[in-house]
Amino acid sequence: MRIEDNKIFIRQSWLGDALMCPERARLSALHPESRKENDSAMMGTACHTAIEAMLNDELSAQHMGDHAVEAFRWKEKELIEAGKAINVTNTNPSNWNTHIRSMCDAWLRDIYPNVPLGGTSEFKFATKVGMIDDYELHFEGTMDYFHQESIWDWKTAARKYYQAEKQSQNIQSSIYTKAAYELGMIDYPATFKFGVMIRNASSTGQIVSVSRTEAHGNWIVEQATAIARTVLMYNQHSNGGRWLINDQHFLCSQRWCPVWDKCKGGYVGSDDAEEAE
Repeated sequence: MRIEDNKIFIRQSWLGDALMCPERARLSALHPESRKENDSAMMGTACHTAIEAMLNDELSAQHMGDHAVEAFRWKEKELIEAGKAINVTNTNPSNWNTHIRSMCDAWLRDIYPNVPLGGTSEFKFATKVGMIDDYELHFEGTMDYFHQESIWDWKTAARKYYQAEKQSQNIQSSIYTKAAYELGMIDYPATFKFGVMIRNASSTGQIVSVSRTEAHGNWIVEQATAIARTVLMYNQHSNGGRWLINDQHFLCSQRWCPVWDKCKGGYVGSDDAEEAE
């Protein structure tokens, strides 16, 4: 979340963090340097790079895996030159290249044939969705792939998604469809699709479709408004102290929270427990 003059801008990733643990969202915004490049996220970014090139007709299918591996290794080189290292989560580094190529194969085989062509990759957006007293509330972000037929987001994951869970609870799909609706690009009901690649050496692709209605759009604005009001109250009445802290979820851990050492880690030290991915 950022505030510029009388405008409040909220991204789906920040809202997800803030609803899960407001203090995590606050500290992540205050300390962007604490963000760690973990192997799972970097493999996902590498696959995204290759998918974008494919959809923009800049890459042939036979070179997709190599392109993604090169993107991953280039980022690794940048980290090394900056004196940093990849944060290893739960993937053996010796399998990184294999997993990346396997996920690209899964996308080509199981997802790509179902993607409508003629859309826009990496579509950046920012649009007003409501008012909070004298402040305009805006949603902003980047859609992996926008098409009038459906909005797509590419995901790499340790296991398959549950459609019912995404239909019931997913924030990203609600924000992206609401923004597209407000921009006059789609009408409700709208379809949002996750193109999921399972992160292993024999990856399979999965398409998870969720439907979003005007009611979903109104609800996500209500959620964003509530958290933004809370932030405004904190800014007005506090002297920079902590926001609400929630450690009752697996992402509150040394492995998965980028600001662990500035929060719970400063009290309990390292966390050696095995967390789910």
